[in-house]
Amino acid sequence: MKKMLMLIMLVSIFVVNLGLTQASAQLADGTHSIKYQVNKPESNAASIANDYFVKPANVTAKNGTATVQITLKNSAWITKFQPPGGATVVSEDKAADTRTVKFTVKDLSKPVITSMKIDIDDINYHHEYSVALVFDAASTASSAASTSQTTSKESKEPAASNVESQVPNPQTSDATPYLLMVALVGSAFLLYRKKLQTKSEGQ
Repeated sequence: MKKMLMLIMLVSIFVVNLGLTQASAQLADGTHSIKYQVNKPESNAASIANDYFVKPANVTAKNGTATVQITLKNSAWITKFQPPGGATVVSEDKAADTRTVKFTVKDLSKPVITSMKIDIDDINYHHEYSVALVFDAASTASSAASTSQTTSKESKEPAASNVESQVPNPQTSDATPYLLMVALVGSAFLLYRKKLQTKSEGQ
């Protein structure tokens, strides 16, 4: 009986985690601000290169594809930055030694393995390695939604520039609440049955 209760609890936890994972992996169409960390490949530990990146990232989602835009610090040192599919330079500020790049990502829930090369002539440091860009989609802060923006044809006044459109939170799988409910009801039923059995044995 105890084993059965533990199994039901584990299933419930798994279902909840599955729903959270799906919610974090799916972004509503629009522009979002998302936290991320630059890790060593196949590790949860931050790479030393993590300090070369400005946080958070600016992510535009459309039809299931995310276009990520991030800013690199110490730009002159980073002579190579190549995520899968390559990256495009959006802008560059040589005075601030920064450059902003963009690239596309199919699934933000998975680490984006990126090749980098650092060249620092002053200390004769020249090294090429890989890092993993890990995005925390659950930290999404929506700033605009291209598909949810609406304009009134009857209004003659321009919309206020400082008003940001709202983006609905990512939805979990439709089946998740029902699976969770079944697990909880089953757990309650077994507990009730166990109490009845205990009372009958004590009489």
